[in-house]
Amino acid sequence: MLLVDTSVVFDYTRSADPAMLAIFQAEYATITGIIRAEVLHGTRDPRPRARLIAALDSFRQENIPPALWDQVGDYLAALRAQGISVPFNDVAIAALAIQLGVELWTRDQQFSLIQSVLSGLRLYRPGP
Repeated sequence: MLLVDTSVVFDYTRSADPAMLAIFQAEYATITGIIRAEVLHGTRDPRPRARLIAALDSFRQENIPPALWDQVGDYLAALRAQGISVPFNDVAIAALAIQLGVELWTRDQQFSLIQSVLSGLRLYRPGP
């Protein structure tokens, strides 16, 4: 399983890159409700909404369990203690990836900052 971040989902919905689709299928690509909401929120034009929903529905969706929210708070505190301020939603996504023991595929640089403190976070880097 591979947790796919909003930045990667956006790239895929804009390009329909067959190489990305192959990775999604081979790695059992998964999103969470936060990622789904971010993708839909980022749509300025309501016309492609149905296409976006269809694309999102093609992913497996993993929910953030209630017990994980305490860990999200602890992770935010650990990051703040190191002087790192990152979006709350990204820490929740990172926490889910850590809990599931899966890699996170993202194009957002703040996840490298998160990883510098949360060593359990593994970032996916597709090959050439």
